[in-house]
Amino acid sequence: MPALNAIKSAIADGRKIRGLHLTFAQASVIEVLALAGIDYVYLDGEHGAFEWRDIEYACVAAERHGITPIARVPDPSHATIVHFLDRGVKGIVVPHVDSVDDARAVIDSTYFAPVGHRSFGGNRPFFTAGIADMHRHLAQSNAEVCLSIMIETTGALSLAGEIAALPGIDYMSFGLNDLAQSLGHAGETRHPDVVAAVDDASRRIRAAGKPVREDFVTVGWINDIIMRGAEATFGPARNAATGGAQV
Repeated sequence: MPALNAIKSAIADGRKIRGLHLTFAQASVIEVLALAGIDYVYLDGEHGAFEWRDIEYACVAAERHGITPIARVPDPSHATIVHFLDRGVKGIVVPHVDSVDDARAVIDSTYFAPVGHRSFGGNRPFFTAGIADMHRHLAQSNAEVCLSIMIETTGALSLAGEIAALPGIDYMSFGLNDLAQSLGHAGETRHPDVVAAVDDASRRIRAAGKPVREDFVTVGWINDIIMRGAEATFGPARNAATGGAQV
């Protein structure tokens, strides 16, 4: 049986958990980092290199080790969200949401009735053959999935509190590079205007009764983890783009 959703549990309990941001298809990485005690794996389905079968294999590996698999989807369409959920992910992180209506449509796609209208297709890990009580299964699926809306644009930024307040949204997260670009500061995620905007939006999100991701998560990006391990073993990295200068 799949483990409980670590993200929903952490939010409910007010505790911190650890996660892996994975950008390439290598399920064995999940198994290795299970030894470090990660609680969830974030499959980057927007910018990462994944095919549908890769998403499913990653979910199988995560489930085997009691790790919650979640995914950032490339777009907020109903078909995309359902396809990721059908592969076995237990959480959806949705970019390109600019309005409350956009967020409501995402909720509708993520949950079965009575919360939404997610399509059922006999998806893993139970498939139709393993479901004894369909009504109970759909209700349990709703209870186990988590949903986050990303704030990447000025539209989502201005409505952060209203979006967060919607039933069905568990937490909010920021796409800092895209948000900085939307605010006219491309590549400057620590620009004072960007920092102030994130702080203000975070305040409004928390006032709506929802957390932002950083309230309960420590995330390790796989590329950073690999580089830090390499530097600990081999010494400071050399950047080929600067003629082999140390960075």
